[in-house]
Amino acid sequence: MRSAAQRGKLRRVQLVPANVMPLLREAGVISREHDAETVMGWLSPSGEPRRIVARFPDGWRADLRIRVDGSFTLTQSLKIRVEGSPV
Repeated sequence: MRSAAQRGKLRRVQLVPANVMPLLREAGVISREHDAETVMGWLSPSGEPRRIVARFPDGWRADLRIRVDGSFTLTQSLKIRVEGSPV
């Protein structure tokens, strides 16, 4: 197995939500009327996307992790606020 130094570090970049939404929808992100508010991406040294995290105005967050072989994992979560909670 190669070390982290041999694999190279991922580079964090801010992405344009409208450009990323087709990829996220294809991966299975819950369909929404609006694009994400913010999208962060992590690119491999060769410029290929390896992770995309999108935050939506309605509280949803999607985290897409793309492996070298093209398979992926998509996690979606909803931030909810409980009435009377300080958070």
